[in-house]
Amino acid sequence: MLDITDKVQKSVSESEIESGLCGVFVTHTTAGITTGESTEGTDEDLIEVLQRLIPRIKFRHEHDPSHAPDHMISSILGPSVTVPIRNGKLQLGTWQSILLVECNGPRERNVVVTIVPV
Repeated sequence: MLDITDKVQKSVSESEIESGLCGVFVTHTTAGITTGESTEGTDEDLIEVLQRLIPRIKFRHEHDPSHAPDHMISSILGPSVTVPIRNGKLQLGTWQSILLVECNGPRERNVVVTIVPV
């Protein structure tokens, strides 16, 4: 799990948009984007919870059944989040970060940041 909040905030700052929405989207089917706390083991706790949610079934994923659970976890998380922007800053809670959750890696991942003024 990677905290990408600072990189996303850098994109917001460079856009010079003061008020709007910031969409963060990962372009892969074995990674997800979410918000959460990334300190003191909370990230490992989230991964363990997600792994335990996936039942041990005979997956039918033709490409590689061994990483079918990775696809399920990323689908549960989802590929994106939208965060409001006010005064040029992401409006996240005190302990809230934007997290890239790697389900089948480490790998190089592409994250698309879209900033829309309002």
